[in-house]
Amino acid sequence: MEPRLTIRFTPEKHDYVRASRTLAQKSPWFLFLAGLILLAVIGSALLVIFPGLGGENLRSIAQIVLLVGVVYLLYYLFLIPWQLGRAFKANEHLRLERTLSFFDTHLRMGFGDRGVDLPWENLQKVVDGGDYYLMIFKGDQLVYPFIPGRAVPDADDGEALLAFFGEKSIPVI
Repeated sequence: MEPRLTIRFTPEKHDYVRASRTLAQKSPWFLFLAGLILLAVIGSALLVIFPGLGGENLRSIAQIVLLVGVVYLLYYLFLIPWQLGRAFKANEHLRLERTLSFFDTHLRMGFGDRGVDLPWENLQKVVDGGDYYLMIFKGDQLVYPFIPGRAVPDADDGEALLAFFGEKSIPVI
């Protein structure tokens, strides 16, 4: 059986960083936590800047909350990309060319001399990150194949990809 669509690309370090951020930004729990931390940081900043708003104990707590907020921001903006960059350099598997073959019943994800078949019924959704697609498969294990925009340079191929997802009733958010 021939695939209906085939996409080939070699992942780059920034692809993994972008996939991680795209996944986080589309996660309701991440957005809730980020909003909660933002509110706590703003409230804490007000308590530190205007000491008359609260007592000494509240200012001490506010300083700790500000520190936690800064650490969270540094973790998200710098530590995660650094960790992914190290993993990318250390793991040859992450640098292998990817071949995504779209069949009527499944997605065949090939990398190097290996491959895995992912049935469409396990594809929960596709996240459209602009010039980037992240597929979220749920099944025995979580799998997040991504397609960078450079892998689909032709607008017709991009439309064919979206039409394929539509045909399969897979939500693209």
